[in-house]
Amino acid sequence: MIENGKTIFVPWDFKGVSEYALDHALYYSSKSKLDICLIYVVKKESLVKETKQKLEKIATDVYARKGKRVRTIVEVGSFHSGLKKAADKNQAAMIFVGIDGYKGIQKYIGTTILNVLSGAVIPSIVVQKPKRTRSTFSLVCPIDQRKESKLLLRWIAFLARFIELKVYLAYPEFEESGQNRKIFRNVAFAKNFLTKEKINFETECFSVFDFNNSIVNFSRRRGIDLILNLTKKSLGYRSFFTTPKSHYLIANNEKIPVMCITPTRGLWRYIPFK
Repeated sequence: MIENGKTIFVPWDFKGVSEYALDHALYYSSKSKLDICLIYVVKKESLVKETKQKLEKIATDVYARKGKRVRTIVEVGSFHSGLKKAADKNQAAMIFVGIDGYKGIQKYIGTTILNVLSGAVIPSIVVQKPKRTRSTFSLVCPIDQRKESKLLLRWIAFLARFIELKVYLAYPEFEESGQNRKIFRNVAFAKNFLTKEKINFETECFSVFDFNNSIVNFSRRRGIDLILNLTKKSLGYRSFFTTPKSHYLIANNEKIPVMCITPTRGLWRYIPFK
């Protein structure tokens, strides 16, 4: 869980996008002192030894190039179940996933990326390119009318433990005043929370009709390092016929990393929110 996580997980697929994920993981590891673990999930027990040897070669290369020792794990099963099992056993704090744009988000190691992310208590950071070298770190935290949007603040506080942050609270404006009242209450709560945590922040308001695109465009202009995103626990039957809006945010054209957090029931006991 977030309070006792000790490891950063990087699912490996022996492709370039895994290198992107590792590049970001190395940055977070250098700031937080969390270990890094490369993981690969195989379908048969007979493939474990060979795959383990390949991963160890990658780990040796990482140490030679980056001076960072990383651990390796090979699990047996489906990708989703194997990743969850390993993450639970190794006290994973974050998972870094590399994708190749929208094509990559549709299929990731044999499964849709949202199936991997949905239902996970551990936040997953989806990346599309290597980490930029910057002296500052900023993120966008969307706040809407849902009470679950407050959950994003807990991860901001977590990141603020080891990274000096500049936070932009982004909220949509509805035509209905009732919806706006709920949003304003959540924004006020977020402001109070960040003030108590002594985290630097500003607020930005965008139209509800183009909210995600506005966030991405704003992030491009400001050079944002991370966008937070609430991922639905269940995609529902409509997902088989339509593309969820979160797909477009996660695989945004500006290739800005997105931290995906699922509002599961278990999260609430870590957060003083009512």
